[in-house]
Amino acid sequence: MIKISDRKISLFPRFVTILSIPLALFVMLSLGYLGLIPLKVETHSIIIVFLILIIFMFFIIHNAWYSFSHFRNNIDKVVNNIEEYLSSNELEIANKKKSFGNINPFFENHFRNIRNDNFASVASSIFPTLGILGTFTAIAISMPNFSVESKAALENEITILLSGIGTAFYASIYGIFLSIWWVFFEKRGLTKIEKDIDIIQNDYKDKLWEKEELECFLLIQNRQENDNLLKNLQTVITPEFIYKLDKVAQDKIDLIEKLDIKHEHIEKELINKYKNITELFDNTITKQNELLLDFKKLNSLISNTSTLLSNSVIAQDSHSKAIKSEVYSVLSSFELVSSDLKQLGKTLINNKIDESKVNEDK
Repeated sequence: MIKISDRKISLFPRFVTILSIPLALFVMLSLGYLGLIPLKVETHSIIIVFLILIIFMFFIIHNAWYSFSHFRNNIDKVVNNIEEYLSSNELEIANKKKSFGNINPFFENHFRNIRNDNFASVASSIFPTLGILGTFTAIAISMPNFSVESKAALENEITILLSGIGTAFYASIYGIFLSIWWVFFEKRGLTKIEKDIDIIQNDYKDKLWEKEELECFLLIQNRQENDNLLKNLQTVITPEFIYKLDKVAQDKIDLIEKLDIKHEHIEKELINKYKNITELFDNTITKQNELLLDFKKLNSLISNTSTLLSNSVIAQDSHSKAIKSEVYSVLSSFELVSSDLKQLGKTLINNKIDESKVNEDK
């Protein structure tokens, strides 16, 4: 396994190195604020510079020089991942075994995990911006009141304004210096990281297939295959082979001609059968029309017969009703006659009884 260096890089010394000069400048401004050195610094200016220093301290962990220690201390993990990746992507060509792939994403992911690239990209522009913002803030705070009436008071106010402006520019100078200081260590750290990446890539160069090598091997392989094909064709294509091939081709042509003749014969038979079938269908249609006419006539006859039968049934029903009424009339007559006979019988019987009673009385 490839190793860059076994020596671990401490994080704290690098943090102190990046912070050293900005902190020293802040200490110098603080001494001027306290009056220990001949440097006039206002309270608002020292507060603004202190806030810029705090923000700078937050950004230090994202500087490339500081992140290089993380990169170097954890590079062995990246190398192990690369070894596993290359082992799983080995490709043997022309008795040479190398790996096929790209190892750059491993370095990019590793570097992306040890710092925030967004913070690192805006740091060089945010410090001057903060300095300018601090300058205008200090000027606004130290702005005197120009609504005085006397000339002496006005000159005094102007003197205060100029004094405040002079101290306010410390924030801009401090922000610009922090930007230059940041860029210096950023470039230096990136150079160190790129150097380590180049070392690893050079060490793995002989273990990776390059695009040009693959294209070259592909061309060589295609050329070899073409040469082998030509050799095989030269071996196979002989006068005897050509004679046999010509004979086979002639036999195939004769067979095709026979098949063509047979196809024409079959085609004629199919045409005749198609004509017969067409005539049969025409006859069938004619007979079907005749059957349809006969069916219509039969249907008309059945309809007439049904009508006559219905009329006959109606007439029979009327005749039956007339006979039934006559029968009812006769039966009614019989009932009247029977009633009269019963009454006559009762009268005769009563007369006989009365006569017998009269004879007995005598």
